[in-house]
Amino acid sequence: MKRKLLTVIILLVTMSSFAQTQTEKYLILRNENCIRTYRLIPTIHWLYFIKLNTRTGQLWQIENEKKEGNQLEIPLNSLSLIVKEKEVDNRFTLYPTENPSTFLLLDQINGKIWQAQWDIKPKKSEILTLNSSPLIEEQKEVDNRFTLYPTENPNTFLLLDKINGKIWQVRWDLKSEKREIIPI
Repeated sequence: MKRKLLTVIILLVTMSSFAQTQTEKYLILRNENCIRTYRLIPTIHWLYFIKLNTRTGQLWQIENEKKEGNQLEIPLNSLSLIVKEKEVDNRFTLYPTENPSTFLLLDQINGKIWQAQWDIKPKKSEILTLNSSPLIEEQKEVDNRFTLYPTENPNTFLLLDKINGKIWQVRWDLKSEKREIIPI
């Protein structure tokens, strides 16, 4: 009898801990999906984050050093990628690639993409344009219209227009002649 009671208590404690962990994860995910003007994206290096302004596409490199006074916030691109009148929360999102120094910055409204290269040495960081013109006409712009999907090829993503179903192959690379967006 004592053995059964002990087993039930252990089972209940384990279930309670698991439920609490799952609830915490759900709340974190739910909170991340809310409209936010700023997001912090972790990098492979534990001291560094990328801060994204989801309204303007501006990026900052954040160094989170333990020593007081050593924390840094350095702009990767100090200018907005969109005119003031077109700024909306969650317009821009940052996608990690298999290369820990490379992210793809997507304008979810018009399909424009930038390749963000960051480095521990901020002077080596840069933002490169993959497509300089929008993929749709201005009057057809809708919030959250475009999204990127990684593929088995680490340098290739698929870009989906969620309204009309069009797909583009997005190839990023450190060499400009290899960067392209091809309609499928």
